[in-house]
Amino acid sequence: MIRDILNKLDQILLEKSRGLLYRSAGDNFFQGPKDNPTAEIAFDTAEYYPSMPGAYADYNEMAAVGQELFKKYPQISWFNKPTNASKAFAILTFDGPAKGQKTYFGKFFNEIKQDMTGFWKNSELPGGWQLNKTASLKGSYYKLKPSDIFPPDSTFSTPEACVAELAKNPKQNTAVPKIMPGMEQLLAGQFPVFENVGDMASAVRDDLGETIGPIALVQGMNMGAGAEAARKYILGPTGKYAGSAINFPASKINGLVDSYLYHPSGIEIGISSKGEDGATASIKNIADGVNRAREKGMDKLLDQYADQIKVIEEVGKLASKDFPLVLGIRQGLIDQATADTIRKMIDSNAQTINDVPMDATTMGTISKLMSEYKPKPNPRYNAGYHTLAILARHVVTNINKDPKFGEAALKFLNIAPIIQLHLNSSDKGGNLAVTGFTSKYPPDFKGTVGLDASKVYAATGTNGRVTFAYNGGGNTDTDVEVTPASVDDTASVKASTRDLEPELKRSNLTARGEKKPQDTAAFGRKRR
Repeated sequence: MIRDILNKLDQILLEKSRGLLYRSAGDNFFQGPKDNPTAEIAFDTAEYYPSMPGAYADYNEMAAVGQELFKKYPQISWFNKPTNASKAFAILTFDGPAKGQKTYFGKFFNEIKQDMTGFWKNSELPGGWQLNKTASLKGSYYKLKPSDIFPPDSTFSTPEACVAELAKNPKQNTAVPKIMPGMEQLLAGQFPVFENVGDMASAVRDDLGETIGPIALVQGMNMGAGAEAARKYILGPTGKYAGSAINFPASKINGLVDSYLYHPSGIEIGISSKGEDGATASIKNIADGVNRAREKGMDKLLDQYADQIKVIEEVGKLASKDFPLVLGIRQGLIDQATADTIRKMIDSNAQTINDVPMDATTMGTISKLMSEYKPKPNPRYNAGYHTLAILARHVVTNINKDPKFGEAALKFLNIAPIIQLHLNSSDKGGNLAVTGFTSKYPPDFKGTVGLDASKVYAATGTNGRVTFAYNGGGNTDTDVEVTPASVDDTASVKASTRDLEPELKRSNLTARGEKKPQDTAAFGRKRR
């Protein structure tokens, strides 16, 4: 029995992560409504050029191979455009949509690795094709997370206003009409039954559950012992959730929290349905815990982690460009002159270390940092950002080596006014019945927390602030390495073989211009 469950879980995880390059022959893809598709195709083969692992010597060799190979394909829909760094590609062949017809898709890569799992996602076929598998449909077709069904950072004064907005269906989600009868039951104070949802059940349970939970709390429904304990501790013995506004924040900056209740007293209560390994805790999640400790007069805890609190608050207050420089000086990795020179290199868009005057000592420090990794070719390359990315890696690694830092972050995360809420259900005959919720308070996040700069710093710029990587599996290794950004152009492009030939013949292709990432909001978050 246990083995069957584990095997099923393995299949679900594999289905979600392996992507298009590892599909099985006959896997069905459709266009249009799932129940009445306008067209269907079936997976046949995936071919790598060159074979795995490998890459052509340079772009020109790849283009020469491609020119000959593409002659046998009448038309290919390309997911991306080639760049100077492109030295490999893959072609997928499908049967259909007409009988006897073949359909082809291609994607360029910098290289073909030994394992290409996840390098071409199931949802990335040009033309809106959807993989007809439950695990894939949940996120790419049904789309029932708050960010999928409401405008960004939506706040609703009442549960009725929330459901009314859902009924308007501002994002034209085809799954919404099926769930509306259940949401009306919820407004009546009943745990809803969603009828005839079929393979949409997991999307309702896991994704729509993030909307059902806060509505049920404000409605005063029985949400379990944890929610009741939170009510008494956060709002006082006679306090109630009723009257709270419901906010669904921008998911990228709120980490473990899926929604907030804005209580009339001014208190914000976070609600989390996440707890899986690899989730990201936001600076707000942990800073809320620090603020809560101050409000409750937990002086002993605050004194114990005073140095760690200083770093936690600097993560939120310092601009992304300043964080590695300020902390790098404090850690003795660089001096003030080096920090000033890195800023000048960034501001002047220096392409080499020689583009900005500097003394021999500073040049030695910067040269050593830049030599630690060779970034991929990119027209937006900046030698200053290249140096900053390496410095950020060292700063974050040093912080994570302090055992008290991860310990402090986890403790304050578990002090924060966050209720962990998980929807319980039964699924019979295609009907999903919500049977209640399991709730925890104080939150019980286990494992480790460490800083993660891997998605923030690259040789082309910065993207937001350092985040807190949360590992619920108890892994004590929080030595997080920086990962240079890829230069693959991931915009979908459909091109015939004739359209593509001029691109392949060019010897110096450049990636299309992209807007420079902007820093996220300052420490904390603005209330609407």
